[in-house]
Amino acid sequence: MKVHLTFYGVLKQEVGSRELTLTLPQEMISVGELSQHLIARYPTLEGRMSSVAVALNDELVRADHPLRDGDHASLLPPVSGG
Repeated sequence: MKVHLTFYGVLKQEVGSRELTLTLPQEMISVGELSQHLIARYPTLEGRMSSVAVALNDELVRADHPLRDGDHASLLPPVSGG
């Protein structure tokens, strides 16, 4: 299963790219499992992923939402600053 990812803010810096396509080993995993997969691949994300909002195909979803082949996930860190 392929999932297309777009990273925003500090996440883009942590991953080293704004966009990434992942080939995942399972046919159906959840958004939360995707987060764990990203932490395993990019350990510096570990402290950040719990506060990241995920928009799947332009709709905010919860961690238990299933992923499907070809989905586009936007990972949005919390907004801060002034």
